[in-house]
Amino acid sequence: MKISVYLDDDRNIIGVNNTSNIAAEMQATEKGWTLIQNSDLAFSIENMYEWTVRESDNKLVHKSTGKTPDEEMKNTIKILTEGQLNGQLTDKQVQEAVTAMTKQAVQDKTTSQMAITDLTKQVADLTAKLDKANGVNPAPEAPTDVTSTATTDGATITAK
Repeated sequence: MKISVYLDDDRNIIGVNNTSNIAAEMQATEKGWTLIQNSDLAFSIENMYEWTVRESDNKLVHKSTGKTPDEEMKNTIKILTEGQLNGQLTDKQVQEAVTAMTKQAVQDKTTSQMAITDLTKQVADLTAKLDKANGVNPAPEAPTDVTSTATTDGATITAK
């Protein structure tokens, strides 16, 4: 999903537009806003202070490492593998580290999915309120007369 972010002079994220791809693209045309083509699932408005935008490729990265979560995970796996190959880590230590990283990745994605679900519910509620304010009845009317006929050739259902 595309988002746009507003950065201050120190490249801190101080504004986010994540309503839709089109809205993000339009917002990014305004001064100070940057378009992020593929936002990271681990990014959320609640933790935006932990992130910045890397100038070289406009990717969301953690301030602490300057890397995306995928880059962090790949780097950690590389370090663990090198440690194991050099005899510094046992198989069990590597397995435990990979398990911990996988759990964190799953938690990040679950948190993101819950945020998306919550936003979807909010959009649905706002749409229903807008429809009501405009006099639109969003609930379809149930048919009053339904008949069905089953034959050996198939079934026929009619509704009025």
